[in-house]
Amino acid sequence: MHQPPEDSHLKNQIVDGFFIELSEHPFSEIRVAQLIKSAGVARASYYRNFESIEDILDYYLDRLIVEHRSHSDQIPNARSWTKQSIKDQLLDLFTVFGAEQERFKLLIQGELSSHIYEFFQAVSEEGSIKRPASWPTGYPRDVFSGAVFQVIMSWIQKGTKESPEEMVDFLIEYLPEKLFEQ
Repeated sequence: MHQPPEDSHLKNQIVDGFFIELSEHPFSEIRVAQLIKSAGVARASYYRNFESIEDILDYYLDRLIVEHRSHSDQIPNARSWTKQSIKDQLLDLFTVFGAEQERFKLLIQGELSSHIYEFFQAVSEEGSIKRPASWPTGYPRDVFSGAVFQVIMSWIQKGTKESPEEMVDFLIEYLPEKLFEQ
């Protein structure tokens, strides 16, 4: 069977409807009938694009990963662990998370923060925040990514009062020097 071309505008409308519903109802209570009403789309359009409500969340986060990848490809020396390279990569992460803060707050309130963590893992790996060859295991990277994730989540929950640049400067100041390549 021939699939119609993907309509990203329609999918984005459905994503918008999903977040409207998530702002008003717990995730477990979101129903397709109300979601399509909030999105302003026909039931057939919904089912042509998504099989389930979880697919909407997956699409939204996958789209963010693709957008992030195009930004992170612009970061010079993204595979190195110099202070400047890590600063640039962290700024990119904080910018992405800051831009999506309202939606991420809804995911946190809806007890869907595990999806945010999966997104974080994907963008940090896609953004080439890899373990330097000098590290014997991935544990320092795990410490780094765990700390960064917790700081980002706290920043979002507190309303992103500081700029992404201020948050990056804060993190860089508190990260141990041995994390960076000299």
